Amino acid sequence: MDFEIVYPHIKKHSIAMLYVRTVFGLLFLAAAVVCPVVNIILKGPAWSVIVLWSMFMVWTLVLKAPLVERNLISQGVKLLVMTVILLVLIDRLIYPGWAAFVVPIVAYGALMVLAMLFFVNVSKQRHNVMPLLILTALAAVGSVVALFVFSETSWPMIVLAVTAGVFLVAAGIILKSRLISELVKRFHIK
Repeated sequence: MDFEIVYPHIKKHSIAMLYVRTVFGLLFLAAAVVCPVVNIILKGPAWSVIVLWSMFMVWTLVLKAPLVERNLISQGVKLLVMTVILLVLIDRLIYPGWAAFVVPIVAYGALMVLAMLFFVNVSKQRHNVMPLLILTALAAVGSVVALFVFSETSWPMIVLAVTAGVFLVAAGIILKSRLISELVKRFHIK
């Protein structure tokens, strides 16, 4: 039985990159202590949570490369999820009232870019489809639920729900049996 190895080879980091990571790690740790203390002393909105989440985003997306699922689609999914969380934090903690309109627009734009990356080279990207399909399913379900929960129906929610649904149907048609085998591998069903 032949196995196809899809994991990337581990590259040794240069001394300069290790130095940069160490310096930024120390700066981030200092900021992680200083920002909440200053926020508590000054009282007011919890802006330090937004700063801490932003630093976590930079660390996760830029400074710390993942060993598994290190591809453009998986990194794009991670960027979208972290950006949506950041936008919701800003909406809830600092300036409320706009996230229900803006988050679906951002999610729609990112979903379109990720779908184009997937459909341009389906044969190569079929290994990377599960994070994108899970994100799309969550976006579709979340938009439909939000349409029923919020009294105002905003057009970005409708557009996101329809786009996510169309992408799921298109991916199901294109991948066919490959999608079922990916589901079996991912969720250990059968």
